[in-house]
Amino acid sequence: MGIERVSASEAEALLGGLPLPLLPATLQPGYIEAEARRVPDVETAYLVFRDGGATWLHAPHLGRVPGTEWRDASSPYGYGGPLSSSDDGEFLRAAWQAYAEWMRGHGVVVEYIRFHPVLRNERHYGGHVEDNREVVMVDLSTDFPAGYAPRVRQVLKKADRAPIAYREVPLADAVPRFGAFYRAAMIALQADPSFLFEDSYFRHLAAIPGARLALCTAAGQPDDWLAAALVLDGRGVREYHLAGSTAAGRQCGAATFVLHQAALSARASGLQCLYLGGGSDRRPDNSLLYFKGGFGAGRWLYRTGWWVFDEERYSQVKKLFPAELAAHPDRPIFHRRV
Repeated sequence: MGIERVSASEAEALLGGLPLPLLPATLQPGYIEAEARRVPDVETAYLVFRDGGATWLHAPHLGRVPGTEWRDASSPYGYGGPLSSSDDGEFLRAAWQAYAEWMRGHGVVVEYIRFHPVLRNERHYGGHVEDNREVVMVDLSTDFPAGYAPRVRQVLKKADRAPIAYREVPLADAVPRFGAFYRAAMIALQADPSFLFEDSYFRHLAAIPGARLALCTAAGQPDDWLAAALVLDGRGVREYHLAGSTAAGRQCGAATFVLHQAALSARASGLQCLYLGGGSDRRPDNSLLYFKGGFGAGRWLYRTGWWVFDEERYSQVKKLFPAELAAHPDRPIFHRRV
């Protein structure tokens, strides 16, 4: 028994057979491949371990340690980590041992993984696991609007009085428009340039069947966007991925209106939860977490994991990148941004 490397289509078929009531789009090959195309010199390895009818699947991105022939591994932007049809401890230990041997044999020195809070799939991982930050998820099977914070209800009352409308369209129908809209919103917020995603990235995401735009527009003017959110619909779950708004939109609560309507739409489509994610950093008073937290009183824990597969080479990486290590001593992959 050992690790098999399979194609994206084979991995998709295997995922379809896993007994998971919820399977976010960000853990499926369409999203994973879109992310791999965005990041230079990265490839996806769909790695499978099978034994006794059980299946373990992990799809890390393999990158390069700059200036060397060695590799590192990480999750795509957002989330990743292994998924297993079995929680049996003996099976998971065997899968991890085979995986670690494969990684060492292919020159992978270290990996850093972000687990999805909806699945809590860190239980299928054999490396170190750490708590990272709180995140927000809305249970669509409940009377979730009743749980909104008073500030959210007040903004929605304001939005109800405004001449605005909601609609959804496939991302594929508006890639250039959304790309320009989103980048303008990020520039207005003075966001890090790494968040200024190009249209090519959105075109790749648009190939995902569940990639949709949730739009708030001026009433009777469908081309006058006030807020737009890119949502990704997977098995049972809608994920809030990227969003932006205009100055006029902020005045009428368009961003809050969009999230509320996207939740109602997801419930009407039969989805079970809306995953909003967390803040832009770990601080409990982060402004983005505060905004998202208004939609759900419950908090989930987002965890990360890491493992060094080759201690000797990892020590050499530290010597090759002393400034980067000093700047980011808490990052297992400190030598490049992941």
